[in-house]
Amino acid sequence: MFKILRVTGSSMLPSLNDGDFVCAMKWPFRWLRSGQIVVVKSSTYGVIIKRLDDVNPNGTFTLTGDNKVHSVSREAMGEFTRAQLLGKVIYHTSE
Repeated sequence: MFKILRVTGSSMLPSLNDGDFVCAMKWPFRWLRSGQIVVVKSSTYGVIIKRLDDVNPNGTFTLTGDNKVHSVSREAMGEFTRAQLLGKVIYHTSE
């Protein structure tokens, strides 16, 4: 139900810093909104923490990093499915 993860990298600066911890919780897909921070499992990038960019009614969504200079682009990440969603970040704390 809950996942505790450590942030690595600077792709989510200034919202999340390298070394911060986040708590993610499984969240009903219909409650997800653009702008929320989520954790997904990517076949290319592994487990990643990103911001929801666009949520589609068909169950797919795109993600973006807050730090555009140090994040993989939305186009490079591609679309994600509900099955890849591990949870919504509900809390974070600095190291």
